[in-house]
Amino acid sequence: MWLTGGTIFGLRIATLGLRFALAVYVTALLGLADMGRLGIVQGLSALVPAVIGMGYNFHMCRDVVGGDPAGRIAIVRDRLAWSMRMAALAATLGLGGWWLVLGRPDWIVLVVVAILWAEALAMDAYLALTGLRMNVLANVGVLLRTAAWVPIAIAGGWLAPDLRTLDFVYACWLGGHVANFALLYRTLHARGLWPRWRDDPPTGWLGRTRKGAVQIWPSDVALVLISYGDRFILAAIVGEAALGAYVFFWTFANMIRTLMQSSVVTPALPRLIELNRVDRASWLAAARRLGIAIPLVGATASAGMLAFVWAGHAYVPQGDFPWDGPLAVAIFAAILAIYCGDYLSTVLNSAGAVRAYSTLNIAFAGVLMLGVLIGALTGGVIGAVVASLIVALVFDALKVRAVVRV
Repeated sequence: MWLTGGTIFGLRIATLGLRFALAVYVTALLGLADMGRLGIVQGLSALVPAVIGMGYNFHMCRDVVGGDPAGRIAIVRDRLAWSMRMAALAATLGLGGWWLVLGRPDWIVLVVVAILWAEALAMDAYLALTGLRMNVLANVGVLLRTAAWVPIAIAGGWLAPDLRTLDFVYACWLGGHVANFALLYRTLHARGLWPRWRDDPPTGWLGRTRKGAVQIWPSDVALVLISYGDRFILAAIVGEAALGAYVFFWTFANMIRTLMQSSVVTPALPRLIELNRVDRASWLAAARRLGIAIPLVGATASAGMLAFVWAGHAYVPQGDFPWDGPLAVAIFAAILAIYCGDYLSTVLNSAGAVRAYSTLNIAFAGVLMLGVLIGALTGGVIGAVVASLIVALVFDALKVRAVVRV
């Protein structure tokens, strides 16, 4: 597991480095307002897969674990087919509503819709590959769809001022998805899985898991709102520059969260599931070890990243890094507290504790959104972030209690 984790860590370092470059590029050359707009689309790219996914991924992650991948690839196929149908319905409704309210959508709206559609399918594929123990391949796909295209976007903006726009960034992002799907198609053939994908009869898996999926669906949406819901509230209350500054600091804080999630926590999920099936004491011990390591490593990495952002502000003025010490520290602390809650949700997932997992995540999202709204109305961005931190710490304690009682 640790060798795989090290490889994934390297892939994620490359991914985060390129996403860091994108944040710097957008902030320096396009401005904080465009950084805020990019943040809204990034939030939608996380929210849409959860909404149209209807909770199936919770069960898919468990049902494809163990045994021969060829025997489970049809489950993945049926899962992606469902997402294709739901994405087509959502795109039709969304574009129809846009046309009625705002007029004929221009080409960039179609590109953003295509990105959201691709994100839904790519998230399903990523989680399926993780469950099938193809963790390295899953993270190569993450690199392709979220970051490998960034040098093209930056080079185009530097060399051709007409391409120095968010529109070109979105076009490059969509190109990354095309590359990711090409890799997945090639992998199915290279590993001999394509015949089973193509020829196996319908599994009936969607029907068997529908009831459980619908139960977990609100929780999946809640998890996304926990990470991204605040920016939608802030966009309605604060100015574009303030939103852009928030997204800027959030982006750097979330780099640490993403790195730890994909290199440590997600690869550990199949192992935790297997331990829980065999021996609860071993499962709880493994969960406890990670539960101690994650906040310690996260706090250390956050301190280093804060120092890096400050140095960029102080010594590289052409980068146009914003700096607000109290706001930056509060955002990093809130993201770390929320991430610890994400990890505890993963532990509950591994135990199949559907009720506790769903109830706590839904309650957390609801209270968090209320806290962010009140905080933003009374104290602007800093008020919203402090409210996030307080609510996250309270629910971390509740999730620890739930894990112990499973």
